[in-house]
Amino acid sequence: MLVGVPAAAVPLLALLAQGLASPPPVLGDPAPALAVDDPDGRATPAPVFAGRLTVVDFFTTWCGPCQRAHHDLTALSATFGEAVTLLFVDVSEDSAVVRHFLASANLPKGARVVLDRTGANAQRWGQERFPTTFLIDAGGIVRHINRGWGPGYQARLGRWLRAMLTPPAAAATKPPGD
Repeated sequence: MLVGVPAAAVPLLALLAQGLASPPPVLGDPAPALAVDDPDGRATPAPVFAGRLTVVDFFTTWCGPCQRAHHDLTALSATFGEAVTLLFVDVSEDSAVVRHFLASANLPKGARVVLDRTGANAQRWGQERFPTTFLIDAGGIVRHINRGWGPGYQARLGRWLRAMLTPPAAAATKPPGD
C-alpha cells in the first residue's frame, strides 16, 4: 500500500510505473487527445483545440454541481460568444442517458457534447472530481484547471477567459537616442 496516495490514484500510478500512461497535464502542457463518441454512441473525430480557445468540461448527468457548472458556462458563453468553444465530456454513462439529459439541458448554441464511455479520457486528463473544467488556449495548451464547482466558479472562469482573450500589452519602447 502506498502511504499518502489516494486509493483512486493507485491504478494510474501502476500504469505510469509500467510506462503505459503519461501523467495528466499540468498548466502549460499540451491538451491530451480525446478519443470520444457522439451522443448516439458512434465514434466521432477527436476535437481539435488549436486555433480556438476551448473550455473542456468533464461531467456526468447525475452530478448536481455539474448542472450548476453548465448553467455558469452557458452564461459565460453568452458573454464571450463565438470567441470560446464549449466541449462537454460525459464520463462513463450510457448514450441513452446522455441523450435524455440533453433533451432538457438547455446548453448554449454551438456547445459540443461527447461521450467518454470508459472514463479513459477523464483519467488521462487527470479528472479527479465532477465537474473538472480545463481552459485550453488557441495553441492547444492547458492554461487553467478548475476541479469541482462552488461559489465563484463563474467569476473565476470569466476572469481566466478574459485574460486569455486579451492580447498582451505592447512593450513600451523608447526611440533610439532618448
